[in-house]
Amino acid sequence: MKKVIIYNGLSNIMLELVMWMIYLKQMGWSVGEIALLESVFTICQFLFEFPTGIISDRLGHKNALLLGETLSILYLITYFFPDQHWLLYVGFVLFALGLALISGTDVSLMYESVPEAEKKKFLKYSGYFNMVAIFGMAISNALGGVIAKYSWMALFTCCILIRALAFFTALSINPADFGGDEVEDLQSFKQIWHRFGVFVRESQAFRWVILLMCTSSAAVTISHQYGPLMLTKGGLSVAQAGFIFGLMALIAGLILAFLYKITKIIKPLVLSFVLQLGCLVCFGSFLWHQLSFVLIGLMFINIAFELWNAIFEAEIQRMSYEGIRATAMSVIYFGESLLMTVGSWTISLFSRTYSLTSIVGILGSILFLIALFGLIGYARITSRKYEGD
Repeated sequence: MKKVIIYNGLSNIMLELVMWMIYLKQMGWSVGEIALLESVFTICQFLFEFPTGIISDRLGHKNALLLGETLSILYLITYFFPDQHWLLYVGFVLFALGLALISGTDVSLMYESVPEAEKKKFLKYSGYFNMVAIFGMAISNALGGVIAKYSWMALFTCCILIRALAFFTALSINPADFGGDEVEDLQSFKQIWHRFGVFVRESQAFRWVILLMCTSSAAVTISHQYGPLMLTKGGLSVAQAGFIFGLMALIAGLILAFLYKITKIIKPLVLSFVLQLGCLVCFGSFLWHQLSFVLIGLMFINIAFELWNAIFEAEIQRMSYEGIRATAMSVIYFGESLLMTVGSWTISLFSRTYSLTSIVGILGSILFLIALFGLIGYARITSRKYEGD
């Protein structure tokens, strides 16, 4: 379990994550071109997410992580050639495939590493798992801006070295130590597909989770990706924007360490509803175009997301059938990628007519209205289940 957690922390140290848009802007790319590149990335995520979930369950979660890290390193190399637009597009396609292989697989591997007697407390371990990931993101956001201030090339070199370290950490994981999934013990693609189809048909709760997770995750991801540009357009420096995103990640990580205890005081569904309602208000406040509203809103949205995301990731792992957990997670990312693609197209289409802050505010508000509807639907299903029990 410790190696899985360490790997997760290293894999989430992506120094370029909140800096790449600013980098390309300084290299001569327009906002429209950047949004178009982002849309290509999200399209590829959309295309890759579901197939890679099935592939991960078939080939083995460790092998999927190793392949994902290799593709991520190749993507980082393309940043050394910003004038070659076609090469950046190839890099982002590789990164989309790499992230698709990693996303959901890491969570599933973590669930499998928890002893059977402790499965009911998975939210506790999930809190630690996500906390380490958030700390990795905090390091990324804080150091990324500082390193970029002195040298963009040094930034991307550090990114490659960290990815290589994550690769070798994943290589040292032995699924057999915790009863994991070795390739020879896995089902065929056809069996995985059949089991997943049965699961979706039988689990109405999972269908509601898909709706609320896809929409809320897409809204938050859009705010995270375009947030640095929104802040720099508001007058903050690159380093200040990086520090702010690092701070919000640090705060989220600290809260995640106590998430299990918090849910003993406040019911997970109640907590999720309050947080998502607050995010809806924050996105609406962006329309006032006040830097303070944007700053506070971005911090609340990104911190709150980590809490309910951990809650529902644990719920998906709990409700999923054995052998299809990565596939189940991939459906969430699949839908999120589709919505992010639509969002990037929308930003690219209206970037010359409306401000970036207004577009993000409207998109986020719409997505969170849908997410709240999904959360209410899920709550009704689960309440009936408990009444029946």
